[in-house]
Amino acid sequence: MEVDQVVLLGRMMLQEVMILVGPILAVAISVSLVVNVLQTLTSLQDNTISTVTRLVVTGGALFLMMPWMWRHLAFYTVGLFSNLKVYLG
Repeated sequence: MEVDQVVLLGRMMLQEVMILVGPILAVAISVSLVVNVLQTLTSLQDNTISTVTRLVVTGGALFLMMPWMWRHLAFYTVGLFSNLKVYLG
């Protein structure tokens, strides 16, 4: 396997990771921003409110997006295995 192929495989893998993790990260960041703004406006500075809210919403987003994530990961894996002889030869 040549260096160019290894770099291509690494780039494809990182691209898939960003596609799969990006929406979950966006949900966690937006929830954190909203909770922090509400805590600042109400002067309620309790760490458990922000932590529990972020965990519950992120867990819910993971639960709702899991079928899409599994399907996307399965297509990536099948595509990688179908082109395996290109990388091995």
